[in-house]
Parts: sequence; structure tokens; C-alpha cells
Amino acid sequence: MANYKKAIIKTLGYEGGYVNDPDDNGGETFKGISRKFHPAWGGWVLIDDLKKKPGFPKGITINPMLNGLVQVFYKVEFWNKVGGDGLNSQEIANLLVDSAVNEGIVPAIKRAQGIAGIPQTGKVSEDLITKINLLA
Repeated sequence: MANYKKAIIKTLGYEGGYVNDPDDNGGETFKGISRKFHPAWGGWVLIDDLKKKPGFPKGITINPMLNGLVQVFYKVEFWNKVGGDGLNSQEIANLLVDSAVNEGIVPAIKRAQGIAGIPQTGKVSEDLITKINLLA
């Protein structure tokens, strides 16, 4: 069975820490979570509080409470939505969740469905999970 923590460590390795680049469409971002696209994420309250402290953003990436919220966010918003817990292959799970983070859940699932040779609905199904596990 694929392991969420292994997959997300790999994905978060590409996402970086705190960024607030005015030229970036996502605007203010922490570990790939954009305030513009996910304004209700609970981590923004903590980040806003940390901004008031000297040296911000130094040390923000090691804040345990903030990192816990990041872990929950990625599990709920990506891993669960691509059916990660049903996958046997860690490598495929890593690729699928990373694709979902970077291009969106529906496109990532459609690509997996195309590879598996089933209709591309963009929704996870038992048929998709079974086909992926057979291909792995």
C-alpha cells in the first residue's frame, strides 16, 4: 500500500517555503499553498501572526503547528481526492499526487485514466484504482 507521508515529503520537496512574489499568479504562498486560491486554509492565521515577529520569515518552515496544517491540507485536498490510500505502488502514488498538486486533480486523474485505458471522467473510481494496481 502506498504511504501518504512518503508521497508528500517528495512533493513538498519541490514546493519551497514562504514566498510572496508579486509576479507570481498565486501571490502569497507557503509550501505551495496559495492564499489567493486557498484563502480559508487555517495556516494563514498563524502566518499572519508570525509576520508580526522580528526576522519573519526565518524559521517559518520548521514551525510544527504550521507543518501539521500543511500535512492535513495536502492529504485532504490532493491525496484523498486521487485515491492515494487505494494505490499499491508508491511510485505511482507519488507521481499522481504530485501531478494533482501541480496541474489540478481532474487533469491528473484524466491522464491516469488514459494510461489505464478507461474513460477519462476526471473522477477517481474503483475501476481506476484496480487498473493502476494491475499496471504497477
